[in-house]
Amino acid sequence: MGSRCLVDGVTHTRSSRCCSDRIRGDCPALLDYVTARPMTPQKVFFDRALIMSIILASLIVALAISGDVTRDTLQWTRSGVKHGEWWRVITAHVVHLNLFHAMLNAVVLILLAALFGRVFTLARHGVHAIIGILFIDAGLIWLGNLEWYVGLSGLLHALAAASVVRLIVDRHDRVAWGVAMFGLGKIVYENTVGPMPFSGRETSVVTDVHLFGVVIGMALGLIPTRHRSSGPLTDVA
Repeated sequence: MGSRCLVDGVTHTRSSRCCSDRIRGDCPALLDYVTARPMTPQKVFFDRALIMSIILASLIVALAISGDVTRDTLQWTRSGVKHGEWWRVITAHVVHLNLFHAMLNAVVLILLAALFGRVFTLARHGVHAIIGILFIDAGLIWLGNLEWYVGLSGLLHALAAASVVRLIVDRHDRVAWGVAMFGLGKIVYENTVGPMPFSGRETSVVTDVHLFGVVIGMALGLIPTRHRSSGPLTDVA
């Protein structure tokens, strides 16, 4: 069965013209494209994003279980980066303070892939991740005063912000607006009151890194996509 779109209260299949233009706003919004998963070429991108997120989440948990030596070897440190240990720029984002911290970010990663895996192609998600990592690390070096950093949360904020902004720009999606308001409220809270209660011992990192992630994510989300999807948000851009 083809994917669905809604026009004047009537559900149509993907083959109908109701989904010919994303701008018309006739196709289902965020919740619909999460639950409706027709077997289309676009679904392959979603499956790949979800599979990749599960693999990465498993790696994150495995690294957390491996102990402090692994974390110390891979974490971002100001002195290490200055002395040419550039791998830390990447690896710092997959090691965590402890197992709880790792599992929390691993679960969020999979949830984001389920929600936003089809907003962009897998390749573009990858580009966003690379740019996000570089921006966050640059912010840590030139704007922050931290001596070390671990965790995926900054990058998760960047990827989520990019997808939410793209949904708002293309679809004026109400759920995306809700997620955006929550996210901005979270950032304001972190930078005025302090870290969220569930952030644990990551208190010295959260406010800077999450803010850097949201800023670069919003900027990436504003970059126009090459192609507009011809159907509901099961399509990719």
